[in-house]
Amino acid sequence: MNLIKIFGYVILFIALFSLLNFWLNTHPPKFRSKETPEEHGLEFEKVTFTTKDGLKLAGWLIPGKKNSPTIIVGHGYPFDKGNILPVVTYLHPNYTLFLFDFRSFGESEGTITTAGAREIEDFNSAVKYLKTRKNINHTFGAYGFSLSAATFLMADNKDIKAVVADSTYASIHDIIGQLYWYFGPLKYPFVWATELYSRIFLGIDAKKHQVRVTVPTLLIHGSADSQIPAINSKKIYEKSDKNLAELWIIEGADHGMSYATNPKEYKARVKDFFKKHL
Repeated sequence: MNLIKIFGYVILFIALFSLLNFWLNTHPPKFRSKETPEEHGLEFEKVTFTTKDGLKLAGWLIPGKKNSPTIIVGHGYPFDKGNILPVVTYLHPNYTLFLFDFRSFGESEGTITTAGAREIEDFNSAVKYLKTRKNINHTFGAYGFSLSAATFLMADNKDIKAVVADSTYASIHDIIGQLYWYFGPLKYPFVWATELYSRIFLGIDAKKHQVRVTVPTLLIHGSADSQIPAINSKKIYEKSDKNLAELWIIEGADHGMSYATNPKEYKARVKDFFKKHL
């Protein structure tokens, strides 16, 4: 077999393997948690709202004390609002909570997820919807995990006064790179191909979607995160105004385990942060 054929097979493998990864990661299986606010003794209202591109998204509005600030809560990939609910119930009743499913997840419409690029519109639509609700305080904070943490920060919505971002990635480019971590330094052709497919099929330029800190933000990350390494939050913090950003690395915590590793301190830090900034 000559070198030209070998090179051709390598190119074909990169193209097809990257296409498969692109498809699988933008079309994950639908997960629906059975957990609801009612199981935590919380009164809630099921609501729906519509995005600019016409998708109907599902949410839960959990009223807090009279005139309490409102915290918008987002879930991780590929889960839903019920999955993140147990991690935020301690914020009630001092805050009104609004949990919603991003497009293609949980009870929401949609078939494609985009690592935050189009989910920015979901978040902005949630804020727009909440501003129409006259029975809640329009002082907004946001609590996000993983996908939602990155999305909330990329959105840079001017109505949001403070963000807690647990296990965020630094950019869509970074999270695509993480898909191919097992290739080590040989991953870059796969990353390039996947980003090419993002531009061709979705019109998304991964390199343009960077996480930025523009409001008071508490970055939380587990030092042992095997899915989104803590270097992501560290990179964001290093580039941020230190008057706005705080970084808390939880030693030994893997992805999604920051809260479970030290729930008492986790609750205290998050509550103190929101109390200070909302």
